[in-house]
This record gives sequence, structure tokens and C-alpha cells, in this order.
Amino acid sequence: MKLTRQPFPLLTTMFLVGAVAAGLSCRIAPAHAEDELVVADQKGQQKALLEAAGADRDLPYRIRWTEFEAAAPLLQALGAGAVDTGIAGDGPFLFAWGSGLPVKAAFLLPPRGGGRSTAVVVAAGSPIHDAAGLSGKRIATGRGSIGHLLLLRLIQSGAIPPPAPRIVFLTPAQAKAALDAGTLDAWSTWEPYVSLEVLHAHGHEVVNGGGLLPGNSFFVANDAALGGKRAQLADFYRRVTQAYAWGHAHLSDYATILARQTGLPGDVALAVAEKLIAAPVPLDHHVAEQEQATLDSYRKAGLVQGAGSVDSAFDETLASP
Repeated sequence: MKLTRQPFPLLTTMFLVGAVAAGLSCRIAPAHAEDELVVADQKGQQKALLEAAGADRDLPYRIRWTEFEAAAPLLQALGAGAVDTGIAGDGPFLFAWGSGLPVKAAFLLPPRGGGRSTAVVVAAGSPIHDAAGLSGKRIATGRGSIGHLLLLRLIQSGAIPPPAPRIVFLTPAQAKAALDAGTLDAWSTWEPYVSLEVLHAHGHEVVNGGGLLPGNSFFVANDAALGGKRAQLADFYRRVTQAYAWGHAHLSDYATILARQTGLPGDVALAVAEKLIAAPVPLDHHVAEQEQATLDSYRKAGLVQGAGSVDSAFDETLASP
């Protein structure tokens, strides 16, 4: 498997991208106020859902939202103490945890339809139509992302035969631009980027993570928040659970609000809602058992070394809503 090196050290690059994506630049500051919960969001999806469901009313604390375009910079901000909690897929979470960041998964968002919301997409007119056609091709994804995990699983399972693809690590915005320009053969990504490429750029999906990935997402918190803001976290996850229940029953209404707040096209917002609205639940030991394969994939690729037992990546002690 050929990897293209990034021009800057990984942690520095990821943190800078996160700062720009969140609109924080050099103003990122630790989140210590006990009456405030700083929540990291991706593409405004969680904020839109809570507001649409009315689950953010009568809060006993203030929520301050920060915005990121991907999980990697979000997790870096969590590890740095700039935010208290945020949602991330299992792949980037375990990659960050395995790299030593002081974060733990605290609440589970199980998938709808397995790992199918993660997929390899190609531009309109591409001759690639199956996983075997990705052999030796240039494919963009984020380092440690669920898109990266999908590629590793496709390679390790033999679905992509030798020679291995050349993986180019880019942000979603960079990957989209490169795919449009024809300098990449494919992009391994996640929602809403999969639906944006298929529904609006007339590309097509080559292969998805169904049957290959657990597809779990987690509300992740840093160790400081788990120690000092447990009541706020438990209340927030309770409200999130209520919001997802509302969203499941009002998909079109949620999609309309998501489109308005994030700028996503209406059909893309509806596709995202249909794929991602699930039922958050507290963690249990079965989740760690399920995610062992995720951590093993990174270890086999030499990307995570020295991480402890996967059980220690999860905090199962927060109260059930």
C-alpha cells in the first residue's frame, strides 16, 4: 500500500485544519466553564437536529457549538481540551485514541444499514465500477478517517487486489476539488460527501462499507470533561437521544432544517437523514468486542502501535437516558 506523505507533521496539519474549519483560528481556548458545554459538530448536523426537535430548550447550562468538516480535526480539538464532546465514526476515534489522545467514547450511535454510509466514489464518466478496479489507482481520503478504514479493509480482505492503491491524504474540500479536476481516480469518504458526489456531481458509488465496517459512531469526550462535566454530558446525551427519536419520526422536517442550516441541497439533506438517523444508546461491553477488528486493521497497517486494550477506549459509566 503506497501512502503519499503530507507536507507537514500530522498532528500540526490536523490541528490547523480543525481550527480553520471551526472558524476558531488562533482563538481556540480550553473549555473549562462548568456552566458551558462545548460541543463539536460536523456539517452542522447535530445542532440542526437538536434545534429541530426542540431538545435544546430549557438547558441548565449553555451549549457552545464549534464546526468541523471532518472527524480528525474534531478529535484533535477534543484532545487539546478546546471542546468537551463531539461525534466521530469508530475509525477516526480509535485511530486518535490509539495515537495517544486523552479521549474516550462515551455514548453509542449505532448505524442504520451497517457501514453503507461510508463509500468509495468516482467522478462522472469513470470506468471504475467495482472494488477490483481500484487496484493501483490514486484514491483520496483523510488519514485515520472511516474512509481510510474502508480502504484498509478492502485491501486486507483482498477485495482490492494487488497492486495496492496509492492513498493520498486530503481534507474533504481538497479531495472533492482533486476528483473534479481529474487528478484522482476515486475518493473514499462518508456522508454527506457521498450523496453530494452521487446526487449532484453525477458520480457513482463503487463500493461501500456494508459487511466490512461496523459503522458505529460515538459521542466522544475528553478525559477532563468526563471527570468534571459528567452531569452536563449525561444530560446532553439524553437530549440527543430525544432529538434522534424525533428525527426518525420526522425525516422530511429534519432534512428541511438541515438543508437550511448547513446549505446542503434538499435531496442530499434527505439522503443524509435517511442514512444517519438512528437511536443513540449507552455503551456496553459488546461494543468494545465489535470494535476490536477496527483497531486491528490500523495495527496491521502499522498505523497504530502500543495502544492498550480496546476496552479502555470506552467509558461505559454514564447514566442511561
